[in-house]
Amino acid sequence: MKGSRKLRLAPLWPALAALAVMAMALVFLLPPLFERSVSDQLLDALRLVERAVAPALGEPPRELQARVTRLAADTSLRITVLADDGRVLADSDRTWEEVQRMENHSGRPEVLQAHQQGSGRSTRRSATTGRRYVYTARTFQAAAGAPRHVLRLAQPLDELAPMRGRLLEAAGLALLATLGVIALLSTWLDRRLLQPLASLIDGAAALAAGRYDRRLPVPEQRDLADLARAINRMTGRVEEQIAAVEKERDHLQTILASMSEGVLVVDGEGRAVLANPAFRRLLGPPGEVEGRLPFEMVRHPQLAAVIERTLAHGEAAADEVVLDVVERGAEAEPRTVALAGSALRIPPSGAAGDAKGNPGGVVVVRDTTQTTRLIQMRRDFVANVSHELKTPLSAIRGYAETLRDGALAEAATARRFTGRILEQCRRLQEILDDLLILSRLESVEIPLESRPVSLRRLAEGCLETISPYAEERGVRLLALPPGDDPPPLTGDRGALERLLLNLLENAIKYNREGGEVSVRVASTDGGSELLLEVADTGIGIPQAALPRIFERFYRVDKGRARDEGGTGLGLAIVKHVAQAHGGRVEVESRHRHGSTFRVFLPL
Repeated sequence: MKGSRKLRLAPLWPALAALAVMAMALVFLLPPLFERSVSDQLLDALRLVERAVAPALGEPPRELQARVTRLAADTSLRITVLADDGRVLADSDRTWEEVQRMENHSGRPEVLQAHQQGSGRSTRRSATTGRRYVYTARTFQAAAGAPRHVLRLAQPLDELAPMRGRLLEAAGLALLATLGVIALLSTWLDRRLLQPLASLIDGAAALAAGRYDRRLPVPEQRDLADLARAINRMTGRVEEQIAAVEKERDHLQTILASMSEGVLVVDGEGRAVLANPAFRRLLGPPGEVEGRLPFEMVRHPQLAAVIERTLAHGEAAADEVVLDVVERGAEAEPRTVALAGSALRIPPSGAAGDAKGNPGGVVVVRDTTQTTRLIQMRRDFVANVSHELKTPLSAIRGYAETLRDGALAEAATARRFTGRILEQCRRLQEILDDLLILSRLESVEIPLESRPVSLRRLAEGCLETISPYAEERGVRLLALPPGDDPPPLTGDRGALERLLLNLLENAIKYNREGGEVSVRVASTDGGSELLLEVADTGIGIPQAALPRIFERFYRVDKGRARDEGGTGLGLAIVKHVAQAHGGRVEVESRHRHGSTFRVFLPL
């Protein structure tokens, strides 16, 4: 709209400028012209006044003052007669007494000029009356050989201000009349040309601002109508292309934002062009990454090396970065990410990248912490299984070789050795049974049974089953508190029984003689979970070992655990049974002050 207003006011500017120049000329140039004209008239009037004043020069001074006063009566002129030395002899605007006190006028500009050139003129404010005058002066002699005098006429300029006001008024009326004519012409031009053109300009501005849904009205003028139709067609095509680009962009952003892998796109110089949220989450570059080099984003040189190799050779490059540790309970483990770089290919359309024609590359960042940990766990599992199986197998082999070498002839020795062989076979069977249970719990193809299970009755049965072992170890089992009978949960009774027996067996095995083991079954405050708690007064677990006690074959005290006959899989089974039922396991322990295991199972 600003442009349309400028177009509509365009015809006014020349006329307004001409009127302004004319007004300024009238206001500032006319007064000097007027003053010049007045001074010319006063010089002509001096000759007439000179003839009337000359005869009175021989009369007494009072008579000269009276004659001058009569000559100036009924006029706006001021007549002053000066002696040749500048003394004031008579002045029509002053009384005789005031004339006697007037200062010498020999220094007045018009008087000085008259002495030099015979006549003089000036425009100034009178020091005597305080009014502004146009002064003219002329030297004259009453007769040949008579003393020279100076006759001065002055015209006050008080009437100049009203004249200027009338001139301004006339200029204003002329300006208004001119404006009226220009307004009529501007209105006609506005309707015929400027409004349609302004509409086209506004439409083009809307298109530049991204308002592609707007269409221009088609004016009556043929040329403007063709232009409007062309702009409307162009707007439609631009709108379609922008919509397609935005759809493709949104689709790409959705894909990138949904990826768990980090993606970094760089240009031919290695500067970042695009990075998805996963990249920021995995490598954590501070601030914006667009336009930054790899070493400006992260402090890991492997990223810069992968990008450099990818851009230099145009081939895939890979590396691995070990980041800061990840807290897992009281344990910390390193976080690893894999970097895979690939060069971007120039499409057949020929779009190039930088000045060298390199379109850039893309780096995919994948968090391999879990994979690395699983690989390490698999290695540890194989090593632990091998170690756990090697010990009883070595014992069995040793006893068997001893029997073969002649110990069979000794009945007592043979019975002792065969008993130990059976004991080691039972140990092997326990390890294999626990491994099969773990395999069943981790297998998605073998589902758990699902039926109502009362945890209180299950706990009572497990306490009764484990009581002989507790008596053998000198540990007292506390009965369930009365009244704790929460609603049954849906689950696998056999797996839950194995969970509780493993907890009770560990509580008894790692207890002290005369210690206690208690079991509690209750509902949580919200009523959405059941709590199964096993507490003992045994040797407890060191804080450093708490995060790892649920790992396969992990033992706090390896020598004692083997002596006690444990497989190292009991707590791993407890964790897997709880997780298979959608629950979790928590442990609280103080070294040498006992442990408390809490299993939370959803109803």
